Amino acid sequence: MSQGDQEKSMDKKEIAEEEREKMLNAENTKHTVSSTAPDSESEEQKPKKKIPIGGIKMPGFCRTKSKEPCKEDESKPAESGDGEVTEKTAKENEQNVSSEKTSTPSKDAKEKEGRKGILDAIKLPLVSVFPRKKNKEGEVELGATGAAGLASVETLDDGAGEKNPISSEDGMETVRLDGDAPDGIELPKQHFLVACISAARRNLFVLVATLCILISVVIIICVAWLGPRKTGMQPIKDGNYVEAVSSCGPVQGVSEDGAFAFRGIPYAVPPLENRRWQPAEPLRRIEHCWTGTYLAHNSSESCWQRDASGGVVGSENCLYLDVFTPEVRYDSPLPVVVMIGAETLSSGSPGVMQPSAKLARVRDMVFVRPNFRLGIFGFLAAEPLSRSTHPPTSGNYGLSDIIVALRWVQHNIENFGGNKKSVTLWGHRAGGTLVTTLVGTRRAEGLFSRVWISSGSAIFPERELAASEKLSQQFLNSVRCSDAACLRAKSAEELHDSVPETWHLGNVGLPETREATSTARDKRHEWLVLDGAILQEPVGRVWVKDELPVKIVMGTAAHAGAPLKYLHSNITLNSTQVETVVRESLLGSKGLHDEALSRYNATVNGLLSMISDIRVVCPLLTVARMKTNIPFYVATQPRGEIADPDSDAAGILGSYAARTPAEKRHVSAMQQLFNHFVWHGDVAQADASGVKRVLIIGQDTLPDRDYPNCDFWIGKDIVPSYGRVD
Repeated sequence: MSQGDQEKSMDKKEIAEEEREKMLNAENTKHTVSSTAPDSESEEQKPKKKIPIGGIKMPGFCRTKSKEPCKEDESKPAESGDGEVTEKTAKENEQNVSSEKTSTPSKDAKEKEGRKGILDAIKLPLVSVFPRKKNKEGEVELGATGAAGLASVETLDDGAGEKNPISSEDGMETVRLDGDAPDGIELPKQHFLVACISAARRNLFVLVATLCILISVVIIICVAWLGPRKTGMQPIKDGNYVEAVSSCGPVQGVSEDGAFAFRGIPYAVPPLENRRWQPAEPLRRIEHCWTGTYLAHNSSESCWQRDASGGVVGSENCLYLDVFTPEVRYDSPLPVVVMIGAETLSSGSPGVMQPSAKLARVRDMVFVRPNFRLGIFGFLAAEPLSRSTHPPTSGNYGLSDIIVALRWVQHNIENFGGNKKSVTLWGHRAGGTLVTTLVGTRRAEGLFSRVWISSGSAIFPERELAASEKLSQQFLNSVRCSDAACLRAKSAEELHDSVPETWHLGNVGLPETREATSTARDKRHEWLVLDGAILQEPVGRVWVKDELPVKIVMGTAAHAGAPLKYLHSNITLNSTQVETVVRESLLGSKGLHDEALSRYNATVNGLLSMISDIRVVCPLLTVARMKTNIPFYVATQPRGEIADPDSDAAGILGSYAARTPAEKRHVSAMQQLFNHFVWHGDVAQADASGVKRVLIIGQDTLPDRDYPNCDFWIGKDIVPSYGRVD
């Protein structure tokens, strides 16, 4: 190339550079804020601000109308255009490079500042997450980098440039990088959701941590809401008293032996005046409840009953119950045992069935013992009473008391730490008879899940209401009443004195010859009756035809039928006297005395075992045989001389004064049997196949196929015909 051509090329290059600088200066002038502060610094004194890449939107990062080649095109050929243009452009780039090497130091400084601007543009997204602050002069600062001006590859003089996007005639668009707008210029409003999403993207870690915390709080709230909402703390006052809630108001119990006792809590309307001989009525109405806190500190009086000397004790206002619990709590409720105890249906209640706070603590169970009406007030079936009731019925008032007490347990026992879904109904002696009649009764359905029957009767009501009403005529004649109003006006003492003595006599001793006659059986007094309301059909028929809804254990002490005179006196009989007693009984008239004496021996213990087998043990075994899944136990360990009627219950309750190692082992065996049944609903020692269903409990529990001599009495039609009635 000639020297002249080179000079022309250099001239063209210088002209292009001058035009390029003019265009950039013109662009900066356009982006300068019209109103500049009077005290603004000069262009030379102001620090050059670097505009990050992307600050000016331009097609292909190049100005469309500018003749300056795009820097990207320096490294790669154009995608379109003829070859001459491409070759010419490449030559001009080479010339530009050569000229840039010989440029003045001012141009080198501009290049350095341009590169610095590119670095600052790269740093900008990193510092944009930091809060913006203003310096003393009011200028906005982004972190520690200073305010950013217009974005360009070149270092531009931003002065107080506009922040709003401005489109130039070259097609470039200035983009504002911070949120501050100069006066008089309104920023476009950003949608709330877009702002939230943008903030979430910039603060992803903080967002995830916040969400985790919120989810944890929601889970904790849900668990607290769905879990027990009542406090599990002991509401103890003054160190000796504890409060619980009942359906009729708060009650206060006392602390005893490391547990708590609530005595005398009302569970039904007092059966007084017009409510005498009416079914028990729960405490539903507000006038039957109390205001304030009911002090359940002392035991209530037992219901009217006949004592051992023939007198009467107790009160008609007696429908109260006692609760003994280890803790007043709502978490981890404990199994509940409802105790029904009476020696007969007219006396001896509660008898041995008296729990305590210590027993509740040691066994980790809740014990409930209700009073219930007995004798003439609890079981009188009479025509005047039936006539005054709609539908006409009478009798079994004591059973209605027990049913209402069980309903009270279902409604309230959770407030005393008990589990209403795990209620064991335990009846002993006459109480066992009542419990047996409630199994399968519709009115008692769902009120208990387990039944323990000890030393009850196997003779259940089969007499219709009309027949029982006729037998009560003797009592009505004695009290000189023919209507219900007259009976309710009589005093309790007068009513008791009018009861025929034969109504109180139980079946004691060996069966007598007179008991075999049909007349004697027809006139035999029975307290329970098929009243059509609670008992609608014989218990035996219910047990045979229906699948029982509850789990049952039955049993008795080996000498549960021993007459009272053999229990409270040091009576002694020699073998001759024993043989005489047997021969003069129904066994002698049937010719069974020799066989009986050979099986039991002619001793006092042999005689008591014979009486107990005929009256109690073997009749109960026949009831247990009605179902294949009812374990039957016999407590054979003597307490002293004999295994008396209360020895099994005393062993369970811990009132059995065990002195010898054999007695201690027996008590332990009884308690393990009972406790496991209450907690788990089964008997661990029972034979699952049902072959060895009888459990002989002496020092240990031994399964057996049968109990000795029962098959003999059943085969001779002595059992269950002559079983004890109540």
